[in-house]
Amino acid sequence: MGPSPRTLTLLALSLLSAAGCKGGSKDAPLSKAALAEETDEKPDVPVPPENGPRLGSPRSEIPVLERPKADAPVIGAIRAGGSVARADRPYKKTKACEGGYYPVAPRGFVCATPDVSLEAKTFVEVDTGKALPFRHGLAKSATPLYARIPTPKEQEDNEPDLFKHLARAAKEKPKSLRAGANDVPLDERGVATGPAVIAKAGDGIGEDGRRTNASHFAFAGAPKEPPASDPSVPLVAAVLRRGSGVAVAATFETEGPGGPRTFGLTADGRYVAIDRLDPALGSTWHGVDITEDKGLPLGFVLRHEVCPYELARGKAKRLEDEEVERRHVVHLTGRFRTVDAVRYEEAEGGVWFREKDLIKVVKRTKFPEFVADGKKWVDISLALQTMTLYEGKKPIYATLVSSGSDMLGDPTTTASTIQGTFNVTRKALSMHLDPRETQQAYDIFDAPWVLEFSPGFAITGSYWSDPGGEARMFHDVALTPIDARRLFQWAGPSVPVGWKWVAPDAGETITIHVRR
Repeated sequence: MGPSPRTLTLLALSLLSAAGCKGGSKDAPLSKAALAEETDEKPDVPVPPENGPRLGSPRSEIPVLERPKADAPVIGAIRAGGSVARADRPYKKTKACEGGYYPVAPRGFVCATPDVSLEAKTFVEVDTGKALPFRHGLAKSATPLYARIPTPKEQEDNEPDLFKHLARAAKEKPKSLRAGANDVPLDERGVATGPAVIAKAGDGIGEDGRRTNASHFAFAGAPKEPPASDPSVPLVAAVLRRGSGVAVAATFETEGPGGPRTFGLTADGRYVAIDRLDPALGSTWHGVDITEDKGLPLGFVLRHEVCPYELARGKAKRLEDEEVERRHVVHLTGRFRTVDAVRYEEAEGGVWFREKDLIKVVKRTKFPEFVADGKKWVDISLALQTMTLYEGKKPIYATLVSSGSDMLGDPTTTASTIQGTFNVTRKALSMHLDPRETQQAYDIFDAPWVLEFSPGFAITGSYWSDPGGEARMFHDVALTPIDARRLFQWAGPSVPVGWKWVAPDAGETITIHVRR
């Protein structure tokens, strides 16, 4: 079945480190005899100041090494289009890295290969204050992903249906789009504080107060010119299948065969025609904060057309006018009654719900051995498709998840999430998914808020579907964007500014407990 994209990314980073540098520094080249030897030293160097020179790449991720050695552990990556502060000079130059190892902020070293710019600017901004850090889109049909903005002739050559497609697009009338994940107000912890509201100052809202396909991909204050491209790289980097998802960080207008055409710069430094994308706004649904007033047990309504009941004189009366939506949160008192062999759970307000209509998150009486006072850990139940965040023995947040579709199967042979107790090994702002996570039907680029806890297994946000409560994935555990960001904000160290991912230190990581 082949390795996952995350495994391939790690391998590529390792190979890049091992391959060493062929230049990239402005310093005068040293003779081979003058180059330093590679050692296992981990030098104590100052953190480069933010107002100093910067390092980055507009087109590719840059591995950050734990120490200045080609085979040192990779502790993170600077994202394509991002930049970080660097030292004025390399710490040292070696035969494996002739361009030199530069200390970078807030820690680590980068080998100055030809792909690394030592005078970089940040081209791609990431808004980590929102449920979705980028504007996302889904391909309407087979769509080229370009390595640079194509000329009109190159567009014709690589999009066989281009003129028919543009004619159809010209006839489409702008239509108002619904509210999305970024329309839900959040507090500083990432907890929702109210319903979704499409405000005039919201993401992708036009001057008329509406959100349309065109306005969704319009960026205020975006760079006027795209980053310089590499003419030696093949023009078409990939072809997106219908339904494939991408993250757009900026847009640029260029000339097309029939007039102006807009291309989006993706989070990984490639380009896609905006007229071939449908906006993906992400689910507005989310879990619930657990407080002293509203604690456990609680329930999530399991299905549609569920109503509460009134119990009186040994009879259960269905309250038809009070139907609740699927996944509605029901705060329970812990009391229950059985009427005509049906168990009912009491909810706040004195109404009752049939137990079979709820997914319940109950108060724990037993805890795993690793639990200690204040320790952050995540409890995932595959059978119930629930996730609860804990600080020691105190639950603080509960929600629904989407795990591997075979739920309790063997993860080595089926679409199942691995069970056990793990530490988070990588925190990533976004990551490309293994195509098996979508049953090979389409590709997902830059799924947000990723916590990798075992090779090939991660918790991730979903912008392409509404995952809560239904097992649909392959190995990953998917959350709605609001829940994924809530978890990401709370779980361990922040991803440094300009970085795409970071490997938490042993003292920073949190525990993921996956059970039946």
